[in-house]
Amino acid sequence: MADDLMDQAMRLHLAGRHAESEALYRQIPAHHPDSAKAKHYLGFLLQQMGRLEEALEFIEASLQLDNSHSEWHYNHGIVLDRLGRCDEAIAAFEHSLKLAPGNYFCKTSLGALLEKSGDIGRAEQLYREASQIDPHCPDAHYLLASLLVAQGRFLEARHSNSLGLIADPARDKSKIKLGIAYCEVGERDRAIALMENWLHEEPGNPVASHMLAAFRGDAPERCSERYVEAAFDRFAAQFDSILTRLDYAGPRLLREELQRLNFVPNSLKALDLGCGTGLNGRILKSVAPSLTGVDISQAMLDAAGKTQCYDFLVKSEICEFLCDGRDRFDLISCMDTLIYFGNLEPVFSGISAHLAPGGQFVFTTEKLASDSGGYELGITGRYRHSEDYVARLLDDAGFDLSYAGNAAIRKESGQPVEGQLYSARKRR
Repeated sequence: MADDLMDQAMRLHLAGRHAESEALYRQIPAHHPDSAKAKHYLGFLLQQMGRLEEALEFIEASLQLDNSHSEWHYNHGIVLDRLGRCDEAIAAFEHSLKLAPGNYFCKTSLGALLEKSGDIGRAEQLYREASQIDPHCPDAHYLLASLLVAQGRFLEARHSNSLGLIADPARDKSKIKLGIAYCEVGERDRAIALMENWLHEEPGNPVASHMLAAFRGDAPERCSERYVEAAFDRFAAQFDSILTRLDYAGPRLLREELQRLNFVPNSLKALDLGCGTGLNGRILKSVAPSLTGVDISQAMLDAAGKTQCYDFLVKSEICEFLCDGRDRFDLISCMDTLIYFGNLEPVFSGISAHLAPGGQFVFTTEKLASDSGGYELGITGRYRHSEDYVARLLDDAGFDLSYAGNAAIRKESGQPVEGQLYSARKRR
């Protein structure tokens, strides 16, 4: 009789018919007080329903009758954790692991509590052990990545995060993120195959073509116009929120440099190259009564127009604008835009031609440590430039370097992206 009731209660439980299941679970101990199983699963059901104090009472009663099940101690720990009884939850998880050392989720749950309580070393050990037990489950990889980021161990964190991304079955996983993750863990061939398959499905797709070049280690002189326009049109609506999440530092760096240069307010004619949604517009407008914004993406320009900071907005590829225009400016900014160009010589030459003598050029790059070739296309699809290369081209284009400094220009997977802020004055 008790077994039949238990089977029926568990079927109802699994079907989500909680009220009916609870009623049956409660009937069993009334007639069979030593039924540890009924008490435990009643407690487990109550925990799922958020009735934690009642859940704890029944789970602890079940453990007094039978403490031989690892899973029951794990469930005990879950309830204790949700009630904020951290030390007792840790003890419950430890007991569970003694009975079943290979319990993946017990290791990650215990690791999270130990990390919270300050035992970072043991937490890391448990995350690593869990990731070995089931490399195809993302939880341990993500938990370890977060712990490593908090310690500033960014390379290790990126590797763990990539393993988690590869293992994660989420349906909205982007092909670009997955390809980058493959490269991060040394599986570049899989990244290349992923892009090749994408191109087979969508021949000529500019994003897939660009990322395929990046994954192969090729370095065209610049991103294609189709790639940049497609990428920014796609993200225009969410662009500002994405950059906020990435802790984008462009506006802050520009503001600090303009303060250092100590321009007279409302005295300049300025140009914002790659203006995007206009994040830098208000900063530039404080010193420039005349402000022009240029971007290849119409969706970005539409957003920039809503800021009401720009006197003129021009849809154009940057080099085309610099070749066709005749205007002269006192200040030109190009923040987080040169990452889409490898060869900077035509850009710097064009900017020099559009600056008045003594005019200022302020921009950022992603940093390349070595000077082999001066630039490279990274697996993110963005270009990095060496300081020597940038300084050399600025000099050739008629600039005197006013400032060059390292700066974290944004974050990716919690890791600061190393960049540089430059400020250069055109020779008179």
